Amino acid sequence: MIGERTVPLPYSLFRLLGAAILVLVSAMVFAQPSGPATRGKRFWTGFVQNGFGASSLKVHVLTTTATTGTVSMPATGWSSSFTAGANAVSVIDVPLTAEHFGSGVIEPKGILITTQDSVDVTISSFQNWTQDMSQILPETSLGISYRVSASVGVPNFMNLHHSEFLVVATEDGTEVRITPAVNTMDGRPANVPYTVQLNAGQSYQVKALSDSGDLSGSLVEGTDASGPCRPFVVIGGATCGSAPTGCAACDVVFDQLMPLPAWGTTYYTLPIQGVNSVSYRILAHENGTVVNISGVGSVTLNAGQSHSVSGSTVPRCIEADRPIMVTQFME
Repeated sequence: MIGERTVPLPYSLFRLLGAAILVLVSAMVFAQPSGPATRGKRFWTGFVQNGFGASSLKVHVLTTTATTGTVSMPATGWSSSFTAGANAVSVIDVPLTAEHFGSGVIEPKGILITTQDSVDVTISSFQNWTQDMSQILPETSLGISYRVSASVGVPNFMNLHHSEFLVVATEDGTEVRITPAVNTMDGRPANVPYTVQLNAGQSYQVKALSDSGDLSGSLVEGTDASGPCRPFVVIGGATCGSAPTGCAACDVVFDQLMPLPAWGTTYYTLPIQGVNSVSYRILAHENGTVVNISGVGSVTLNAGQSHSVSGSTVPRCIEADRPIMVTQFME
């Protein structure tokens, strides 16, 4: 069983822990010298649904200097203060009521983390045989336009596990326009945009109607009325997904996503010690995006389309003529 990391992660990691398999999902691997900042003093996040419900939700604060801080759910009044030493990890339990269930409901479940000094933050959701972690971006690295990278649920299992994503507002008067890639559980049709109004600390989860539906490629944007000064969080995943699709076991999948301006054009898939093979998925934002995969060939993708490769056993360089997102899964 994997223990929790005690050092800051260089980029966000999905950690998926199952009875029969271990799955790791690595979010965007930036080839540029620097990407959005991961350290900061103010963070927003939230918890998507974990299987049939998490048994623990935690915030992990990673420090290099001694500091103090608070983890809170401002819209509900809950808060917890902490003191952290230098080069340490503070773990703060969050009430289970912070977990989201269902689809298309505005809820007061946004989590705010504030500290006196710059820190790194990850969150974890644990439930018996399934666990995941994600690095959280500071408020200064958030944006107002996102393409969702999620995962398929487990098809043909009584329609219980679904693709999902979560939006968390950081400012009052936030209006987001959502264009789901597939039909949603709350009756929204695929590829038809609609708007949602949120205030600071409010959150909004979307789940696919079918367990075989994938919300990857969904577009989440701030409207003109909302403007550029109301950034928000988007987290993508699945209540229980598998890698590759069709694997006999599943785990919760979630990761905070990079806004569109932070996407890159050159990525490298990563070999992982002790794992025989990995899957990776390439997601495009613009029509006519040409992607070259070293040793594999090229593919052309349109806006919201993705290309997946399973059973990869060697590192690959992935280059595109327009910005893309690359997600890697440990099989």
